[in-house]
Amino acid sequence: MGKKTDRLLDLLILVGYSIAFPVKLAKRISGHTQYDRYVMYRALREGYVTLIRKEGKRQVIRSLQLTEKGFDYIAGRDPEALVMIYGKMGASPRIYPSKEARILRLHAIATGLVMARTAGALIPPLEKPSLLFRDFSRSAQPVDPEKVYYYSPLELRTAFEELDDRVVSKTSRLIGIIIHRNHCYCLYFAGKSRIFWQRVTEENHAYGIKALLQARGFRINALSQIVIGNHMDVAEKLCRSPRPGGDKYFVVSDFFDHCYFVTDDAAGDRLLPMIIRPVDFRGAPALAAYRPASQGERLFDALEASTGRPVLLEYGCDLLMLEQLRLGCGPLKEPIVLCFDYQCDSVSRILGDAAEVRPIPGEIWQGDPRKPVDAEEACRTDPS
Repeated sequence: MGKKTDRLLDLLILVGYSIAFPVKLAKRISGHTQYDRYVMYRALREGYVTLIRKEGKRQVIRSLQLTEKGFDYIAGRDPEALVMIYGKMGASPRIYPSKEARILRLHAIATGLVMARTAGALIPPLEKPSLLFRDFSRSAQPVDPEKVYYYSPLELRTAFEELDDRVVSKTSRLIGIIIHRNHCYCLYFAGKSRIFWQRVTEENHAYGIKALLQARGFRINALSQIVIGNHMDVAEKLCRSPRPGGDKYFVVSDFFDHCYFVTDDAAGDRLLPMIIRPVDFRGAPALAAYRPASQGERLFDALEASTGRPVLLEYGCDLLMLEQLRLGCGPLKEPIVLCFDYQCDSVSRILGDAAEVRPIPGEIWQGDPRKPVDAEEACRTDPS
């Protein structure tokens, strides 16, 4: 019989490590929406966490925070996690324009943390290579290119400031990084609108991260962005052309190899692992209408059998690729872009007449990604 998972413990560790944990995120920890909601209400009812409400400028911000009973619960079952939480709490206080801005920043970082965890990334410091120079030579965890690692902004900032306290990296909008093989994915949170952006600062910070990782044994040769937004309409806002005199908001940049967009919901939780570990749809029965591209072809993924038009699989919603297609850059003429059904409308509006957008057949996606799993089924698969 397999080991029983303590879902309440998982929730408490994430709440403690995030300091201020968004309520809506508590329903996406295990992938079973209704069951996660039950665990959250149990934690509130039994006093392990408390609900904090703050009136914001445009919304009511709801956060979960650990109580003393919650700390005691973690201490009795996972002392190493408690040490990690206390370390994060002791090093986290920073000055932001307002308390509201600080809470929203913590919520954004928590979103990246939970989505990285869902994608299978290793989060505890003892389970991954250290970024600190003083710990690098005696690190118990060597770099394994087949594993997925997540590093928070605090871990990156500590590594940058280790040798010289004059180095400041907290100005970046980064909410964490995910590493797999030779690729580093920089996570950003846009929320419901365009994100404030200092292009030179962000690109310099990303280049510094790449240099740091290479010095710590990671063979990184590719940098990509993953932007998290509340809904697909945000992707359309991010693809707006920059102003001639400069723009203080996010602009798609060719400094990065890719700029993926995922939604802050269950669909995004399922899409992120597919971006980190790319899915090869070529040869799938559902794509029988398209002829696979020849071996070594890099410009497109398939050809339409009847017309010979190039077909691109853009389920990752790569904004950089979409921007290039919209502007007519590249040799592809009248391509067919395949994406998931919930992405089609926004991708079609981004591309306009530059390409035809079609949904990927549902057999690949295996149902609606936004449909929650039944609670009874969740309890049967995970009796905790």
